[in-house]
Amino acid sequence: RIGDNGYNDDSVTELKLSWLVRLKRIVIGNECFVNVRVFELDGLSELESVVIGKRSFRIYGDKRNDGSYRIVNCPKLKSIQIGYDSFYDYHSFELNNLPSLQSIDIGDYCFDWAPSFSLTGLIDGLV
Repeated sequence: RIGDNGYNDDSVTELKLSWLVRLKRIVIGNECFVNVRVFELDGLSELESVVIGKRSFRIYGDKRNDGSYRIVNCPKLKSIQIGYDSFYDYHSFELNNLPSLQSIDIGDYCFDWAPSFSLTGLIDGLV
């Protein structure tokens, strides 16, 4: 769990957690990782839920649209929750190969500038 206002170092521009293969739950608070432009979870075989608070993963004051959000190859992931105004200025959103996914809850003003929204391989036989 990462609490509110956590990890807002200007030098941190990517958050890739693929090496945490036993991780079951990710909880990130409000206004965290404001300078991160790449959020990626790939191959987390035990991950079951992702919760991200409000106003996280966005740069304030700048008009940008270069961020990349990607969750792929997480076979046990059941739920994704993203709070209000997070990932506001991200350019792409990809969910792929998540056969156990049951719910996606995305708050207002998330991915407001994203022309690319990809949902593939979510439920076996459905998508």
